[in-house]
This record gives sequence, structure tokens and C-alpha cells, in this order.
Amino acid sequence: MKGFSLIKGNIMWIVLVSAFFYVALILFSDVNKISEHFFHIRIELVLLIFFVGFFSHIIKSLRQKEFLKTVGEEIPFKSNLVIYLSGLSLISTPGGIGTLVKSKYLEKQFGIPNNKSISIILLERYHDLLATTTIVILTLFISFSLLSSTLAVISCFLLFGFYFMITKLNVFSYVQRKLLTINFLADKLTHIDPNKSFSVLTRPKPMFKGVLLSLAGWGLDALAVYIGFLAFNVDLGYLVISQIYFTSLGYGILSLIPGGIGVTEGIFDYMLVNQGLDLSIASSIVIFTRLTTIWFVTILGIVFTRYAIKQKLSLKK
Repeated sequence: MKGFSLIKGNIMWIVLVSAFFYVALILFSDVNKISEHFFHIRIELVLLIFFVGFFSHIIKSLRQKEFLKTVGEEIPFKSNLVIYLSGLSLISTPGGIGTLVKSKYLEKQFGIPNNKSISIILLERYHDLLATTTIVILTLFISFSLLSSTLAVISCFLLFGFYFMITKLNVFSYVQRKLLTINFLADKLTHIDPNKSFSVLTRPKPMFKGVLLSLAGWGLDALAVYIGFLAFNVDLGYLVISQIYFTSLGYGILSLIPGGIGVTEGIFDYMLVNQGLDLSIASSIVIFTRLTTIWFVTILGIVFTRYAIKQKLSLKK
């Protein structure tokens, strides 16, 4: 279980820092009021939140399966789902780069080479940014926000830059050589062959399928967050809440702070207060949303990591 111990070690300090931050946020926002908000939460909606959130990841796992099929690799639905969910154990790492751990499971269990799996994982992060940016841009027509529009512009530049990099082999090779100087990435990026996987995955048909599945998955994530607002008897509208959620999430990712701790919550709180919410109810919703999204997903990932490791061990036997 060395792999499982390593994952626990990587996220333990993130959890501790997060707990400290949430305690500080609760104290700053009025402990009694926040306790009262949580006491009156609509419990019947909480299970629905987890169901919708889990279903969104099933859709995103189908995207992984579709990408694998595109590069000539097919694995069973159940195994694909387990491996996808196991990668979520390190989703709180900067930029979600920890999800590269999936490449190890794909190689050990199905012999899928790293040059294919890592290319797929990077494309998944690209499609995540593409989907959330698209949703934010669409919501700007309903409710304009300077913070959201600024994020959309930054994200568009990043999307264009990354797409240009993976479709221009000389540019990719140059960037890869620079990244190889980073110890954390060196042992992974050496396996990427841009001549094969990226060129196949960026064709119109797989890109179109990836966009559709990503929009569906992230749309359900936003729905889960919207239901979370309803659990506190707050309804700002699905589109406005989607904009606020993805904007705060985006800035948290851009900060490169693990889990976007502090940045995501701060911007989330700020945007909710600007919508007229009292600081205590805003902070309550922010804490609840983070618990039911990134931290629920992290715990889910740890659970399935144990299962994935057991599968790997049974295959060796």
C-alpha cells in the first residue's frame, strides 16, 4: 500500500491548512450565525447534491474512456471509472497535476504506455478549462461581472496557448525541455510523444466529443452547487451561481495554491456579498460548497485509490 500512503501524505497537510482556514473564516464571519445556518439546512437536498456530483464524475470518466478509445486503447467501464475516480485523490494539487497518478494505474493494469495516458490526462485538464470558460462566458450575457470577464480573457489566452503548443511540435518540444528541469515533472513528461497521441486527440471529432462530455459534466457540477444554495434557502439563479462558482474556482486554480485554498473561498465570499448576501450566510454556503465539491471528491478519490491498488495487486498475483 505504498502508493496509498504516499497519496495520504501529499494531501494531509493540505487538509490541515484548509481546516485552519475554515475555522478562521467561521470565527471572522460569526460562529453563532453560521451554526444557525447549518442547523436549518434542508437535509433532504444534501443527498441529492452528492448524487448529482457523483454522476458528473461518471460522465467525465466516460470522456476518459472515449479518449482512450481514440488512441487505440479500450478498457472495461468499471475499471475505467475506478481509475478515473482514483485520480481525484490528488485533484487538490496545483492545477490538478496530481491526477497524473492515473497513468501509473493504466500502465500497471492494462499496459497502456505513459505517452498515451499522460497526453489524455493533460487533454482532460484542457477540456475542463474549456468547458468552465465557455459556461462563464455564456453567463456574462445574463449577469456581467468584471472578475468573471477578466478570468474569461485570461483563460482564453491559456486555452489558445496550450492548443498552439500541442499542435506545433517544435513549440511543444521546447516547452517540454523547459519543464524537464522541474524535478516533480521530469520523470513523467519524458514519456510524452507529441507526434502520436496529441495529434490524434486534437482532431475535430474527439475534440467535439470531449467538449460535449465536459460541458455535461461541469454543468452537473454547477447544478450540485446550485442545489447547495437551495439547501440554505438562497436562490440566485442557476446561471449566476454557475458564474460565481466557476470564477472563484478558476482564480483558485490560477493561483497555483493547492486546492486554491484561501483564494477560491475569498473570491466566492466576495462575489456572494456583492449579490446582497450577508457575510455569515455567504461564508456558510462557501464552506458547504467546498466540503461537497473538492473535499468530497478528494475523499472519494482516496476510497477508490485503495480499490485501484487492490486491483493492481490482484492482477500481479
